[in-house]
Amino acid sequence: MEIRESQRRLLLGGGSFVGILIFLAIVVAIQYIALQHPLRWDLTQTGKFTLAPQSSQVLATFKEKKIPIEVLAFFETKDFGPRSRSRDLLDQYRDVYSGFSYELLDPDRELAIAKKHGVEAYPTLVIRAGDREERITTSDEETLTNALVKLLRTDVKSVYFLKGHGELSPKETGSDGFSIAKEQIEKQNYKTDEIVLLQAPSVPKDASILVIAGPEMDPLDTELEAIRAFLKRGGKLLVALRPFKTPKLAAFLKEYGFETGEDIVVDRMSRALGGDYLMPVVTTYVEFPITKNFKFASFFPEARSVAVTKKPIPHVELTDLALTSPLSWTINEEQLKSGDANFDPNKGQKGPISVMAVSTYTNVEGLNDAATQTKKESPAEQGSESTPKDQGGSETKSDGAKAKVPSKARIVVFGSAQFAGNKFFKLQGNGDLFMNTVSWLAEEESLIAIRPKSERAQPIVLTAGQSWAFLLIPVVLTPLAWFVVGGIVYFSRKRIVAA
Repeated sequence: MEIRESQRRLLLGGGSFVGILIFLAIVVAIQYIALQHPLRWDLTQTGKFTLAPQSSQVLATFKEKKIPIEVLAFFETKDFGPRSRSRDLLDQYRDVYSGFSYELLDPDRELAIAKKHGVEAYPTLVIRAGDREERITTSDEETLTNALVKLLRTDVKSVYFLKGHGELSPKETGSDGFSIAKEQIEKQNYKTDEIVLLQAPSVPKDASILVIAGPEMDPLDTELEAIRAFLKRGGKLLVALRPFKTPKLAAFLKEYGFETGEDIVVDRMSRALGGDYLMPVVTTYVEFPITKNFKFASFFPEARSVAVTKKPIPHVELTDLALTSPLSWTINEEQLKSGDANFDPNKGQKGPISVMAVSTYTNVEGLNDAATQTKKESPAEQGSESTPKDQGGSETKSDGAKAKVPSKARIVVFGSAQFAGNKFFKLQGNGDLFMNTVSWLAEEESLIAIRPKSERAQPIVLTAGQSWAFLLIPVVLTPLAWFVVGGIVYFSRKRIVAA
């Protein structure tokens, strides 16, 4: 009996031991799978621990080009908080792209490595991709993604701001300036400058984009002719208009399919969202590369209507992009000055109102003559070899002469000058919509996405009801509640004493 009992205990003990081994093996296997295929769940309301779409898109570009990324992050050990936050952020990048690797280094302990990379200030992140290198001293997502964008670019494109007609100044840091937009453009590795076409014979050859931000006065005819020549050679133009201003500029834009009304948009929905009646809110966007997957509301302060013409224009493609709510309408200048903002079907139009539109203009001048000349040439004149095509799709003759190809200009017109001004740039989706426009104009559609948000304070837009609640609860209701409670306690004690 004792032998059988000991055998039974041995079997039970052996079974338990095997069970423990199997359990440990399962745990190890799960851990291995988790390390090889990490997953994250971001339960924060703002998505604090999730990379912005642009960051993921930039990493996807590196992955597509098979370019590995290496980050050397130099932090002093005593800076535990920043070091830990940077590790969490770098982990997010690594989880999206397996070719992303990083190493946290203490410059005091790894002095040779720090000197090798010329690191003197801490923290410093040295980012290497291929044979190119960038370094940053701020370890947040916005700065890191912008550095990766710079590593992707092989050239620096130039953005010029037109000056001399009362435009919003990119140097002005006040609420009426355009400095935040300029700063964001430069963060995307564009070069910016101002230009006075009154003094220059033409738009500079290196200009990729020309920005006309809310002029108070019309450009002269010679300036408009310079802009027209810029578009003929395939230039890109961004215009932000003011209501009841610049009729010549509006007529110029009509050549490219834009109908800009002599009006201003009134939107009842804006008031419900805590804004002003003259600051229409846009939540409806037409599908286009600029607005693809764009789900944020944007605000257009003091906006005029900007729509595409209904008449087809040869070699011009047109699209309305941003539409106000059905509760909006337009009024003319006379109604605005008299204070009568009611809808008049004889003087305005009912919403939705287009306040942003885009045009693609293909310049075909001279192409017909070139095609005719090519047909006239004999096979002997053309050479016995076939005519290869260059990267742009144009045919190249055997003697090296390149046939003309049509140049394509891109134009985007906003009906609001203040839309991307300093006061409203960071309001809801305004900044992302503006920067998406810049990326599309620069023909860098791969960078069109929602950008990482700065860790600085963001403005909060409250509805009218929320505004009243924030006023009444702390200012009125809370003091009143203490007064009522104090009164009840006082009279209760008085009654007890009297009894």
